[in-house]
Amino acid sequence: MASSAAGLITPVQVYYDKVFLDRAKIELRHDFGAQVKNVPMNSGAVVRWSRFSPLALITTALSESTNPGEVAMTSTQVSATLAEYGNVTNVSSLFSMTQIDVGLKEHIEVHGQNAGESIDQLIRNELHTGATAQIAAGAVLITDIHLTDVMTGLEIRKAVRTLKLNKAQRFESGLYRGIIGPASSYDLFGNSEWLDAHRYTTSDAIERGVVGKLHGVEFVETNNQYVALSGGFSGTPVSAASAGVANVYSTFIFGKNAYGVVNIGSITAPTVIVKNPGVNDTFNPLNMFSTVGWKMPFATKTLNSNWVIEIKTSTAGATTATF
Repeated sequence: MASSAAGLITPVQVYYDKVFLDRAKIELRHDFGAQVKNVPMNSGAVVRWSRFSPLALITTALSESTNPGEVAMTSTQVSATLAEYGNVTNVSSLFSMTQIDVGLKEHIEVHGQNAGESIDQLIRNELHTGATAQIAAGAVLITDIHLTDVMTGLEIRKAVRTLKLNKAQRFESGLYRGIIGPASSYDLFGNSEWLDAHRYTTSDAIERGVVGKLHGVEFVETNNQYVALSGGFSGTPVSAASAGVANVYSTFIFGKNAYGVVNIGSITAPTVIVKNPGVNDTFNPLNMFSTVGWKMPFATKTLNSNWVIEIKTSTAGATTATF
């Protein structure tokens, strides 16, 4: 990626890029397993994916000396529209002269976090919108979820069964993937099935943030878990004292090519932009401020709802929702 930093020498630009991206990557977890689609510049804002449908199985033998009848391929098109996202902060000249923020490092780190969290939330919200719901304890409605209906190995097995029945592709590792939040992992990691699965295994995939595997799913943990307020209604979250429904926590289990993100041209990450006052800058004639910000064109889309399962549970690890 490239940064824009008016009046800066290349080593400083590289420094800004590294500080910004290091912080942004920490916050990005919901891209775990996303299909990345690269589109060239100037090719339009609408991006399309084509998903071919399986052919009907052949159970009748071919007739001797006779060509079989031709069958047509059918496909489903899924589209997303690219849009730009970004944020900017003015840094006053007095702040630059009096505060300890050498090289605007803290400003850049905060914007890196903001960029990572923002892109992560766009992907998370799309998964929530496009996934197939699996409600804890076999409930039909999320209003039927009780405080005791927490994440368990059984729920993971159900999701994996659905993915297998839907012929969801596994990743190159031979596993499906999952994204789980701390409220749900608190319950799952204490479940007997999880403990049994890890008793004789060694830690791996640390660089990818994988926290463990269970029933053919490898998990990463996010601190940006999707949480619905009590029964899906807006308002104040309920507490453990409530005798009925609980706040609803989402965990995503999915196969390969279940959802996608878009890169345009060479832009594969948010761009940090630092601008210092310029000699001919009439908008800032007294050089009263500099600006720090980020920008990224982005789009994400669920490509096959049958290959993404959103497990909705309560949790023993938290009694109120945090947004």
